[in-house]
Amino acid sequence: MRKIGIIAVRSRMGLALAAGPAFAAKGNPHFIKNATSATQSGTTVTVAFKESGLAAGTIETVTASATATTTYACQTNAGTYPNAANKQTTTSLVSTSGEFPVDQNGNISGTLTLSAPTAAQNDLVCPPGQTETLQSVSFSNVTLTSSPSGAKITVPVR
Repeated sequence: MRKIGIIAVRSRMGLALAAGPAFAAKGNPHFIKNATSATQSGTTVTVAFKESGLAAGTIETVTASATATTTYACQTNAGTYPNAANKQTTTSLVSTSGEFPVDQNGNISGTLTLSAPTAAQNDLVCPPGQTETLQSVSFSNVTLTSSPSGAKITVPVR
């Protein structure tokens, strides 16, 4: 009788352990904060992320978006920027998306890169001998959203 009880307990333990990973793989979609970052390098921001709590074997579409503030100025052939009013600062929304397969543990990891808007998106006119050039760009409000899970996180740029 004791052997039957031990077998029953072990069977239930085995079922409980087997159900654990399946339960953890869906139900609470969220980005892992310490595994998610946004790093600016030049005119781009690379957003690295990890999302968990997803249904294994599905596909998530992750969108990175940010507010890009750019300053375009007229640059001389010598590479200098005249101290003139012919500069234009614009603020615009930039975004990009990618599809990521969910692994057997209910996770996705990846990177997305956001780029500064092009000069064609402003109306700065430079005098002869000068060229319109991106003088500076900064990114703020970097946000990741995931679909269909609905997970969302705002990431500071470093």
